[in-house]
Amino acid sequence: MTSATPPAAELHHDLRRLAERHLGVLEGIPSPWRALLGDLDDALRRTDELATLLHADVDGRELLDRYRRLQSDVAELDRTTEALRESDRQFRELAETVAAATFVYQGTRFRYVNAGAEELTGYTRDELLGVSFWDIVHPADREMVRERGLARQRGEPVPNRYPFRVIRKDGEERWVEFAAGIVHYRGEAAALGTAFDITAHKQAEATLRRQALVFDNLYDAVMITDVHGKMVTWNRASERIYGWSREEARGRGPEMWLGHHRAESLRREVFDHLEREGRWQGEIRFRRKDGTEGTSETIVVPLRDDDGQLLGALGVNRDITDRRRAEDALRLSEERYRLMMAGSDTVFFYTADAAGRLVYLSSSVAQVLGYAPEELAGRPRSVFSADEEHAGLPVPGAGEAPRILSLAARHRDGHEVALELVETAVGQPGGPATVQGFARDVTPRRAVEQALRASEERYRSLFEQSRDAIYITTLDGRFVDVNQAAVEMFADSREQLLSMRVTDLYANPGDRRRFRDEITRGESIRDFEVRLLRRDGETLDVLVSASLRRGPDGAILGYQGIIHDITTRKRAQEQLAYGALHDSLTGLPNRVLFVDRLDHAAERVRRGDHASLAVLFLDLDRFKVVNDSLGHGAGDRLLTELASRLEAALQPADTLARFGGDEFTVLLEGIQSPIEATHLADRLLAAIAAPFSPDGHEVFASASIGIAFSGTGQEGAEELLRDADAALSRAKSLGKNRYEVFDRGMHAQAMARLRLETDLRRALEREELRLLYQPLVSLHSGRIEGFEALLRWRHPERGDVPPLEFIPIAEETGLILPIGRWVIEQCCAQVARWSRDPGNARLTMAINLSPVQFAQPDLAEHLASTLNGCGVAPSRIRLELTEGVLLEDEEAAIRVLHQLREIGVGLCMDDFGTGYSSLGYLHRFPLDILKVDRSFVSRMDRDPRSGQLVHAIINMSHILGVRVVAEGVETSEQLEALREMGCDHVQGFLIAEPMGADRAEQLIAEGRTW
Repeated sequence: MTSATPPAAELHHDLRRLAERHLGVLEGIPSPWRALLGDLDDALRRTDELATLLHADVDGRELLDRYRRLQSDVAELDRTTEALRESDRQFRELAETVAAATFVYQGTRFRYVNAGAEELTGYTRDELLGVSFWDIVHPADREMVRERGLARQRGEPVPNRYPFRVIRKDGEERWVEFAAGIVHYRGEAAALGTAFDITAHKQAEATLRRQALVFDNLYDAVMITDVHGKMVTWNRASERIYGWSREEARGRGPEMWLGHHRAESLRREVFDHLEREGRWQGEIRFRRKDGTEGTSETIVVPLRDDDGQLLGALGVNRDITDRRRAEDALRLSEERYRLMMAGSDTVFFYTADAAGRLVYLSSSVAQVLGYAPEELAGRPRSVFSADEEHAGLPVPGAGEAPRILSLAARHRDGHEVALELVETAVGQPGGPATVQGFARDVTPRRAVEQALRASEERYRSLFEQSRDAIYITTLDGRFVDVNQAAVEMFADSREQLLSMRVTDLYANPGDRRRFRDEITRGESIRDFEVRLLRRDGETLDVLVSASLRRGPDGAILGYQGIIHDITTRKRAQEQLAYGALHDSLTGLPNRVLFVDRLDHAAERVRRGDHASLAVLFLDLDRFKVVNDSLGHGAGDRLLTELASRLEAALQPADTLARFGGDEFTVLLEGIQSPIEATHLADRLLAAIAAPFSPDGHEVFASASIGIAFSGTGQEGAEELLRDADAALSRAKSLGKNRYEVFDRGMHAQAMARLRLETDLRRALEREELRLLYQPLVSLHSGRIEGFEALLRWRHPERGDVPPLEFIPIAEETGLILPIGRWVIEQCCAQVARWSRDPGNARLTMAINLSPVQFAQPDLAEHLASTLNGCGVAPSRIRLELTEGVLLEDEEAAIRVLHQLREIGVGLCMDDFGTGYSSLGYLHRFPLDILKVDRSFVSRMDRDPRSGQLVHAIINMSHILGVRVVAEGVETSEQLEALREMGCDHVQGFLIAEPMGADRAEQLIAEGRTW
């Protein structure tokens, strides 16, 4: 049995001597060793006791007991010794199987080393047990290793592993990663060190560093990409050539220097070649980060793994920009020389002696100046000059740079020729020099330059006077030039805007990137919708139409474009989307919501939930006068106040809606008789009768009201509104400012309109339609230059039907199409008849086009066929359109106008000024003539502003190359005023009223002037 371990000093003296010899100092030995020593101590002491007994006088039984106890103790000691041997054997087996070198050492002496230590150091196991730890540590690393050990002893944090070098027996250096710890070996505290050989890893690191150094110091740009063309890394030469740092390039593709479209195309081409041929080679034109362009000579090879799987590509790029520029310059120089020598009809060669007298002239001088070479030989070079400034042309000195002179020469026939001389002196410096030169006839170029200057002046005028913002920028977005409209939109002054960049204007920076991507793909962009910032910080919704600006060499210099403000239109669209069921001006329900409520109210009447209902349709009388006189702003404020008054006159259950324009509708539910509706109509008329004060102007208004009553609910919403509208029409026809209740007589009127439509369908075949012609007079010649055709209908029963009555019906029913074809055919035939007289060969005919006609896809085809059939030149026909036709669908309108323009007919905008007219139309639409509405002309005598407006329209139209016609001229004062303003043509009752063809021929024959 095991007893408590006695202190070392109390151990059996034989045991203590053996233990100290094999285990060293006994204090601090491991617990198993202490237990073993205790058992051995007990066994030795019992052996001593047994020896004493053997010599003592004891009986046999006691001696036998003591022997047995001793035998048991000895067996226990054997078992403990065997366990200790087994533990030591397992430790050694484990240490021998570890791949790393293992050392157990006390102080600096090794107590145990494994086979890995022998392999690492080159020493045998016995040799290692005889050397010091420091004998195998590289001298340069000993201090570091010692500091690590001392730090660990002081309790300071140190890495568990650290590298250093060891010296093998043969002197070779090896790198190891060393880990150390404290263990008990054979009962004693010892250090356990584990060393992993990392020499190969260190050598690989050194190789990689050398390769990276070579990679970074190559002169050519080397780049490595993944299979998607994205950059993994590139060297310093790439940074120098392309301008982006390695960090900026990583993860991006060649779109940095090629643009998205070219980069994607190149990526496909390169990787296709790599798969088919194993390499790609070619030249690439690229753009650096700073915007400059260059050319590279590039070779690309694939990068594959051990299995042949494509991992990416390696590209080597040599910058050949300078070489290409030199080659291009050489080719350009050669081409210039070839052209110079080949252009014998515009260039001649000459030589002169030191005195400046002509010695030789090439034969082409005859084509340029009209003289034979021998006629000019011997004469001074000043013969080339027709002015005194170059009368004495000095001879250039030898060694001087070539001299270029521009001068005016006199042709033999007397006309002036613009010459450009390029002269070079031939001879030794300081000595006499002869002259060799080329003379080029640059007269056409001078004419082009003058035309270009004139064009530049016209462009500048349009540029500055445009209402749209026009700009020119560099590639990086700096403004180069802007017009006044751009300044007013975005800055306080031109200088401030020119100091800004386009990116400063974008409310969302992402829109700028989207703009650049789209314009790069297509070279230009049209109607790019974006939100920009005004100078006051407010946002503008605009349409940007722009294109790339290129230099003579095709290089992209920047952008140029037009910015059209659509803020008002966008806000209107947003407001419509938001208030789909309410009027934006008054906040009242709109037509959609009113019809919905009316349908539900009629359903309730049908079910018997309500007694009856009534619909009141209200329309302001002569509201247009308010808009025309005080402006639409004042009109809107009047409508807003009117809505408030009408609401105040209603009950909470009633529905008031703004039906459109100056029309309002009221829905009354649960009424017992129409009397209640008429009482409400009286209240509404009384509310309107009180004066309004929009913008401080006192305005009296009145309204007409139509009432429709439903007692059964069988009538639908549209039927009730139709009946109320019919009653409203009756109220207006009876003098306005009143109400009328719908009755069946009003329905009869609607039927009469239907009969008029039926009669109109037969009017063409019955030849009831006819054309009258109103003359158009040129204010430049004072003579009739053409006529405007006007459609009239003589009804067999009603007589003359006003155009304003039957043309809307024709447009609504589609009858305008056959009628319009008939008008075109009649006009062309009439022009052909007039043209039989040679004096009328320049007369033109103006034909009004309906919006329905203009929308027909075969309009141009029918017009061309009719002109050809009648033998009439297209220039003799002018088509007149209203702005409503053009604005309904601008893109479609422009397309049709270009088709008509290709035929050769003239195009005119009629009634300019009556709608939302804008001179911007003249910029967008290919128009030849603008017709100023008679309302402006008629007010010229009494309203100076109307005259000023007409004058401004004429001036701006002329700037844009558009002629102007003033209609409705009725007084000689108006005629003279228009003549002074520079108006091109006039028409009106002062000239003549519309007339038949015979009377028109008489008027032409009279040859009158105005």
